[in-house]
Amino acid sequence: MINSLYNTLLTLGLVLSSPFFALKILTTPRYRRGLSQRLGICYKIVCKELGDKKPLWIHAASVGEVLVSLPIIKGIKQANPQLPILVSTMTASGNDMAKKRASGVKAITFFPLDHPWAARRTISLVNPRAFLVAETEIWPNFLMELGRKEIPIILFNGRISTRSLQWYKRFRFFIASPLAAISAFCMQSGLDAQRIIEMGADPERVTVTGNIKFDQPPPEITPQEKEALLQTLGLHVGQSILIAGSTHRGEDECMLKVLRRLSPEYPDLVLILAPRHLERVREVETLLKSEKIPWKRKSQLQAKGQRGGAHVILLDTLGELSKIYSIGTLVFVGGSLVRVGGHNVLEPLFFAKPVLFGPFMDHFREISVEVLTRGAGFQVRDTEEMVLRAKTLLENSSLSTNMGKRGFEIIRDNRGATRKTLETIFRFL
Repeated sequence: MINSLYNTLLTLGLVLSSPFFALKILTTPRYRRGLSQRLGICYKIVCKELGDKKPLWIHAASVGEVLVSLPIIKGIKQANPQLPILVSTMTASGNDMAKKRASGVKAITFFPLDHPWAARRTISLVNPRAFLVAETEIWPNFLMELGRKEIPIILFNGRISTRSLQWYKRFRFFIASPLAAISAFCMQSGLDAQRIIEMGADPERVTVTGNIKFDQPPPEITPQEKEALLQTLGLHVGQSILIAGSTHRGEDECMLKVLRRLSPEYPDLVLILAPRHLERVREVETLLKSEKIPWKRKSQLQAKGQRGGAHVILLDTLGELSKIYSIGTLVFVGGSLVRVGGHNVLEPLFFAKPVLFGPFMDHFREISVEVLTRGAGFQVRDTEEMVLRAKTLLENSSLSTNMGKRGFEIIRDNRGATRKTLETIFRFL
């Protein structure tokens, strides 16, 4: 009865929104990408790539989930090199990252629509030996169809934010059956485990394995590559560089105010501004023009390596932010001054950089608390606090260095989640 209600509402929503999506598909190329796979009508081609053996299906919604999946893919391939692996994503950026970084997998595709027809068709065609889902993606029809076929489902690196918990509790009647189909829940923390149980998961299937993001290898960059990167950007060793990574609307304005406030005292200060979504680059350009701040796109500097007096470098390329963190003096991690939930503070910590972030860090709650507890970064509420904390770090290089060291120690002390997660996965393989 509940599942029928969900499918009725889903179908109604699809019908009502179809004119909007039809227009987007006709006018915007990125909406056309992977459309047949999203509709579940092109998986026969995917199955040919997979071969005759039953594959392991790993679903990683976007870039973050793909990166979390990489150590798991590596561990599984080391234990069973012949096992074919299918990786699916929801976003185009996630799909691109999987193609770039997920070595050893047989096929990379887009996840099908959670409609009964698409779910049944794709699962019957792929016939996976197990389905792994990164973090917390609950698609009722898909999970219930896997459950009916007695295909093991393992949720790994699971986390439940405060906002997600409230939403899931409100619609608990829709997710009770899908949760019952999941064979194992590998959660990041005790609080995440408690929350998934509150949502209806069987406590006997819930394990705290830790956060795999601590186990991710840091982006490799040699001293020579770092020097070349500085030259490309028209910067030099020892220059004050403030990096604002994964920013959202409202945070770009804040960072430009910070730059204006700091520039008189630190005339060589450069801001590297990296919007979370590349489609916002033009929007940020408009903002920079209205603020009359000299700026250049990173892609414009690629060959020339001359900033020409630009105080802001706008990062308009994909997949470079992690390495760019290595040249920063201090780093602000976005999605945290606005109600997004924060982004990954671990990437700058890999390079022993002191981090700043806002009050909205629900997606990285435990990590941000540990950063503050161990003195590896500062939490700021607004522009005023960010200016104050940035000045403290720019004026005191020894404090900045020590905070960076403590940040790297956090990563070192929290490793081991991949091994625990793989132990659970291998029980079902």
